[in-house]
Amino acid sequence: MMETMGFTFEQHFAVPEDAVLYTESTGSGFVTDENYLAQAPLRVPELNSGFVPVWWRADAPMSRVSCGAQGASAEPARPLPEAERAGRELPLWYKLRVPGEGVYHVEVTLRARGTGEVRLFVSRRRLAFRGTLPADGNLTISALADVSPIIPGGQVQAAADDTIDLALTGPAALACVRVRQTAPGEVRRVFILGDSTVTDQTASVPYAPGASYAAWGQMLSWFLPEGLCVSNHAHSGLTSETFEKEGHWAIVEKRLRPGDICLMQFGHNDQKRPHLTAEGGYTQRLRGFVQRVRTAGAQPVLVTPLARNGWGADGQYHDLLGAYAGAVQAIGGEEGVPVLDLHAVSCEALKSEGLKDAKRWFYPGDFTHTNDYGAYRVAAYIGRALCAALSMEAPVRAPWEPVPAAPLAPPADCQLTPPGGSAESYAEYDAQRPEDTLTRMEALTLAVSAFKFFPVNGYQSPFADVVGQDAAAVTVQTAAQSGIIPDAWTQDGNLHPSDPVTLGEFLAVLLPGYACRSRLTKDTEYELAGGADRAAPVTRAKAAAICRRIRF
Repeated sequence: MMETMGFTFEQHFAVPEDAVLYTESTGSGFVTDENYLAQAPLRVPELNSGFVPVWWRADAPMSRVSCGAQGASAEPARPLPEAERAGRELPLWYKLRVPGEGVYHVEVTLRARGTGEVRLFVSRRRLAFRGTLPADGNLTISALADVSPIIPGGQVQAAADDTIDLALTGPAALACVRVRQTAPGEVRRVFILGDSTVTDQTASVPYAPGASYAAWGQMLSWFLPEGLCVSNHAHSGLTSETFEKEGHWAIVEKRLRPGDICLMQFGHNDQKRPHLTAEGGYTQRLRGFVQRVRTAGAQPVLVTPLARNGWGADGQYHDLLGAYAGAVQAIGGEEGVPVLDLHAVSCEALKSEGLKDAKRWFYPGDFTHTNDYGAYRVAAYIGRALCAALSMEAPVRAPWEPVPAAPLAPPADCQLTPPGGSAESYAEYDAQRPEDTLTRMEALTLAVSAFKFFPVNGYQSPFADVVGQDAAAVTVQTAAQSGIIPDAWTQDGNLHPSDPVTLGEFLAVLLPGYACRSRLTKDTEYELAGGADRAAPVTRAKAAAICRRIRF
């Protein structure tokens, strides 16, 4: 037994004959698919381990907890198809209720069950260890876990968090867990403010690092020296403005203490808002955060936004966030704040590797959000740069080379409906006026969606007959920036968005878009459209069918 700060703790887990399964009443134990599916609180991503079963396996558990002399491990609860097993793992999830918010020191003892890489995640999939275990002995890993309120996605009120989550992947068994609450001043917290490129992302189970969304905030702990604990309050979709308006800043500001560090990275979503321009509202908001962090006696640190893997049809790299990175540098110089220039480092890395090789570091088919490998690589830079800026010694960690993996797809005989409804992106073109001829605006809308082009800032179309700041203007400006609008359409300075489109014209939009995302071959056009008449009008249904063939 241990007593710290008035709270008494016990050794919570130590190789029992039978694994203690989680119950809502105790708030502790091993979480199986079965009680995950049965208990709604476990399904709130911000309050769990960050590992989520694929939606089509919701009818029966995939994994069970096996416990023996070596400790507890995750085993398949039923046979899984080879496509869902190969190169993938079933995490072991242990949840522990603690007395309340604060920073906790966690000691986890692991034992090898075979050879291969092991990963331990703490809280919302924050990396605490990556490596191999000694074949004939134990390895005890020390980690810090921050427990604090958080506003879950889709909610407006903060949810109190009173648990620590551990998730283990790879050939290891969990043998022992010990926890104590840290004393005031014992550790410094590293608070993180940001968006989806920084937040604690979830991963699908069965788990493959290359086919999991991840962000650098959840990998950063592994690259920080002892005594620093990450408290990640970044959320998907946030701007420098909505981070405060939606209540996330209030949670951070209340908990900032002298000596704490506050990392800030915004820009990806600010770029979509006309009033949050790089030198306008964006700069104003960041400068306000800097001043308020300093008022609390903490250390502000600015991070320039992670670059996107964006390329033009001409093979040239497109940097759409340069103005925002420049604004961050200017604030840093004027305010005397350290700036970690992630934008410059990531831009150079993308240019050096090129479109094809750089894809290894991003979630498949995504050009903004990294996978586990990419998040790990970015966090390695952030950790080194932060330690250099604050005169600390950064730990040395081995690189993590990508292993290709594709996101899992539901089996052909799946009878379930995915969350949010149909997964068909182009269904409305089949269901609504399928035989109508495609228009120019519809052609651009399909292409921007199919190739996942990022909406550019400004919301002002370059053509006289597309005006305003609505979705159509954004689509047209994005298409123009990406170089996919045929010159023949705009000779008089207008787009003529309602004009009908032939198959040949639609291909003239798609092929430059395809070149932005992959390598064109002499067969690409035929693979998309086959031997159909290029001069004939293309229907909405035909256009949707062509878009379904796009692969990159």
